[in-house]
Amino acid sequence: MKSENRINVIFQLSVVLIYTLLTALCINHCYFWDNIQQISNEAHWFYLTDFHKFLIPAQNSGSEIVGTGYHPPLMGMMTAVLWKVFGYKIWVSHVFIFFWALVLIHNVWKIVKRLFPEKLSGWVLLIAMLESTLLTQFSISSPDFILFTAFIISLRAIMENKPLLLSIGVFFLCCINMRGIFVGSILFLVHFYYIYQQTPARLNIRSVVKITLPYLPTFLLLGGYFTCYFIANGWFFSNSTDNIHYSLPNGIVRIIKHLAEFGLRSIENGRIVIWAIGIFVAYKTLKTKAKLTIEFKTILLFFILLTGLYVLFIFITQMPFSGRYFMPQFFLLTLLALLGVNKFFNKKKTKIILVVILFFELTGNLWIYPDKIAKSWDCTLSHLPYYELRERCFNYIDEQKLDYTQISAGFCLYGNRGFVELKNEGKTVGNDVNCKYFIYSNISNVEDSFADELKVQTHWIPIKKFEKGLIYITIYKNVLYKKTAKR
Repeated sequence: MKSENRINVIFQLSVVLIYTLLTALCINHCYFWDNIQQISNEAHWFYLTDFHKFLIPAQNSGSEIVGTGYHPPLMGMMTAVLWKVFGYKIWVSHVFIFFWALVLIHNVWKIVKRLFPEKLSGWVLLIAMLESTLLTQFSISSPDFILFTAFIISLRAIMENKPLLLSIGVFFLCCINMRGIFVGSILFLVHFYYIYQQTPARLNIRSVVKITLPYLPTFLLLGGYFTCYFIANGWFFSNSTDNIHYSLPNGIVRIIKHLAEFGLRSIENGRIVIWAIGIFVAYKTLKTKAKLTIEFKTILLFFILLTGLYVLFIFITQMPFSGRYFMPQFFLLTLLALLGVNKFFNKKKTKIILVVILFFELTGNLWIYPDKIAKSWDCTLSHLPYYELRERCFNYIDEQKLDYTQISAGFCLYGNRGFVELKNEGKTVGNDVNCKYFIYSNISNVEDSFADELKVQTHWIPIKKFEKGLIYITIYKNVLYKKTAKR
């Protein structure tokens, strides 16, 4: 075995080992962030109804379990099946996502080997797989990790002309959530471009049908789902808080803030170094008029279209951005940047750049902002102490026999604990701030005005604080609660 091959095997095994250790560390962690809704809540609907009802109740139905509607329910259905087969346990989701990690590593490696020389392949794999958002999405068993894996499968299938593999990739890509449908639609357009670039003469009616066939089953299935949903429940955002997110911005100031948020989410957690290299590569490519390969041009088009879509959202929605939304385009940018590094730098400088990138990626997990700047906690491993603190917090509440009907909390801490932990069912925490107790954490990203109010000790008194690493959870008591209740 050649020396470079042996080194690449070491890189591959190192990535598998890292994901294995992370699985072991997180195996009993409860559902976190949007996964409480997208995995657990929706899975409970199918699990408790034994799949007798396909459509999850709409958000205005009054049901404890509701669906988003615009996200197809595949993730909830898969999780419910796994619970039925392997047991109603948290570890089931973590083991399931580990399977997807192995699929992802294999398919990323296939793409990397196709695009890069042997001497760089292992490094590129390591950089692609250790990005902090991707690692964190894996650690919380996120549907977006499956979406990203399906995106990689689909991209590889196009490059290798494997229609069956493409149809599988497109199915999971588009049926996990709405963002996957956006990516799948752009993938469809890029596929045509790739075939045209290879042999323009081949783009005829027969080739159009051949390209379309792998996408057709998924597009028809989604068409049927959305038709059924609209007939039963009407438009997605009727009487829904999500209607605010998908409404037009209410002024130029909102657009500017939204643009700033887009920029921050794009470069945070160490991603800034890849953006800087990507910009330099673009400059050098234009300056030298370098000849681009078909793969490079296809990846570049894919990146531009995906990024352009989210730039459009800045002007037509108020949708809050998260770093996980940009995993597909960031992977594409990483490929473009590293292809440029290989082209424009010598071997010594290339190795230095690769080490710098890895350093930035690892330190990306330490990007923590002041409390009044919202953070995508599902994109950084620095959130990991939260699970222990959450358990200690609720153990204290149970030991003190505090009344759950008088307790409220911020995001991730409110709701039915049974849906979050798969135990302690019925112990439900509200989200109304007019309560006797409030559980506050920097994880929750509460409104600035309420965070300031909690500091007013004539109103709120901290009775217990739990802290570890960069995370803290504090239980506050409302000293005005009795007076308010009497009124």
